[in-house]
Amino acid sequence: MASQLEPDWQNCDDILKCNQMMLDHQYACDITFLLGKDGARQGAHRYVLISRSPVFDAMFRTSLGDDAHEMSDVILPDIELSTFRVFLRYLYSGHVDITSDAVINLLYCAKKYAVAGLVKKCLAYVEDVLDPQNACALLEQSHFFDEHEFHDKVKAVLLRKAEEVFKMDDVTELCETCLSEIVADDNLMASEDLVLAACTRWAEAECRRRGLGVTDANCRIMLGNTLYKIRFPLLAPTVFVNQVAGGSLLSDEEKVDVMGQFIVTSRKSSFFQTGLRTKQRHQKFNRFKERNQTAFNNRSGTSAISFQVNRDILLEGFTIYGACKGTKQEIQVNGRVLDSKDESISSVESTVETTGKQDLYDVMFDQISRLHQGTTYTLLVELQGPHTFAGQCGRLSVLCDDVLFAFSHSDKSQTGTTVTHGQLPGLIFSK
Repeated sequence: MASQLEPDWQNCDDILKCNQMMLDHQYACDITFLLGKDGARQGAHRYVLISRSPVFDAMFRTSLGDDAHEMSDVILPDIELSTFRVFLRYLYSGHVDITSDAVINLLYCAKKYAVAGLVKKCLAYVEDVLDPQNACALLEQSHFFDEHEFHDKVKAVLLRKAEEVFKMDDVTELCETCLSEIVADDNLMASEDLVLAACTRWAEAECRRRGLGVTDANCRIMLGNTLYKIRFPLLAPTVFVNQVAGGSLLSDEEKVDVMGQFIVTSRKSSFFQTGLRTKQRHQKFNRFKERNQTAFNNRSGTSAISFQVNRDILLEGFTIYGACKGTKQEIQVNGRVLDSKDESISSVESTVETTGKQDLYDVMFDQISRLHQGTTYTLLVELQGPHTFAGQCGRLSVLCDDVLFAFSHSDKSQTGTTVTHGQLPGLIFSK
């Protein structure tokens, strides 16, 4: 039902504001949309829709004459009222408030009516807010609406941050198609034991959703073909023996096949892929010979170190020392790599959970960057959190997998990190 406008509302000099008021108060609407399964009503003005969308133009332009009153309501069961109202606000005013919960639905609507400006805003929003915490939910939404470009953007982040994503409960909410697609990908950045653990949790959750007992046999059924995309031969033998061999997730024949791989690594598996994922192809090193037992204070600013390589490589990430106390603590990490022109070529904002049970923790960049021979690069990392361990007796150069890294002090370092001591013990790379 239309609400009452102010008596002098037409005196506003802003035509967009006037249009928005007409929409908000449902004033003089000449088309009605019936939205969602319940057919919720929303009025609009055809002239605005025609001016903003070629699809609406084709729908309504011929009905603006004397027979306009005969135009039937437009039934849209695939678009909810809340989404359509955000969509209309953009058409009327050019402004839009996008949220993580609504972005996929809004993108679907924008594409359906060929509103290119809104499509760009939705995709830009995803690039800005996409992180491991919402990657699974957004992947599912993109799959449901068959949004391929959006799906690829989300998938790229999920693959890159798989170590974080697979530890979250959200992974159990993926559909089998999305789970299988992720597990099958060579670029999945996760150790195989973590892949197995995530798939097992998903299968157990699926058993509960279907009212089945949580057993190895039922988990095998739930996983279906996804089971054969887990690369069991890449598991450590101790992990396989302790977590798989004694159960019934795999058949006896499949267990023998995997055990044969452990004995003769060149032997081809009859059931499972054996190619290394990106995670297994990574190389990393520690530039320090020793760990300093004294607590290192990172709160004074940014740690930095400069370096060159003797051949082109792909820089994937870096390592940091964890908290020096044994309790469970979090370190906020903000890292980037600058080229010789001080332009950022890779960056990451992440949270590292330290337990005191290990010295070094991997931090992966959001973007892989190609480093060129003979160019000086600088790694800058700001750590927020507890005091950490640090390294000492650092080396001026490190040879790792035929790649020579030469280190030098950076005047951007504010914490005391240098070539010989401090934070930033290593780099993670591939060739």
